[in-house]
Amino acid sequence: MARRGWWLVIAAASVLALVSLASNVTTLSQLEGKANTLLAGRLTLSQLVNAGAVWAGLAVVSGWLVRRPVPAVAAGVVALLTACVVHYGVGIAFGMFDPDVWAANEHWFLAAMVVGGPLGLMGGIARRLDLRGMAARLVVPAGAVLEPLVLGRFTTPAILPWPNRVADFVSGSVLLTAGVAGCVQVIAGERRRRQALPDRRVPAEP
Repeated sequence: MARRGWWLVIAAASVLALVSLASNVTTLSQLEGKANTLLAGRLTLSQLVNAGAVWAGLAVVSGWLVRRPVPAVAAGVVALLTACVVHYGVGIAFGMFDPDVWAANEHWFLAAMVVGGPLGLMGGIARRLDLRGMAARLVVPAGAVLEPLVLGRFTTPAILPWPNRVADFVSGSVLLTAGVAGCVQVIAGERRRRQALPDRRVPAEP
């Protein structure tokens, strides 16, 4: 499982990187304002796949896949760094980015090394069947709830074009809904697990 888990980490990181890259492809008609509906859809997809909660989720899932604490920390870092390398590397290969994109985005590589480890560890802990495990499983859905509120997805300035406002609202709504649903599922699952446990109380003396 360990080797398979690592391959799944690389695969998940690569898929997210490529989908994120594809969501940034802008046609001439979009730039000229002749395809605003398509632009709104593309911006919505871009905001979703580039959401902090989604990239944090990649690191958490990677830690969960490799299970043990130390490998989980490494998996979180490797997943985020792989996603960055694939994203920018393929972008350069297709002429979407200039070679200096590496230096211009070095902060994302630094962020991957700083937060990837703790998030990966959360993934490893998420397998535990106790309160710590439940808390770790709540990290990503709670982040999805908070992100659109913190970033003001529901208060986009009216001066911006309508595709931007629609994309903000739709992506924010999706993140908020998914986050709330995830939190409810985690808490409900923990409650069901506890109810299924045998009653270990010592019976009273007759």
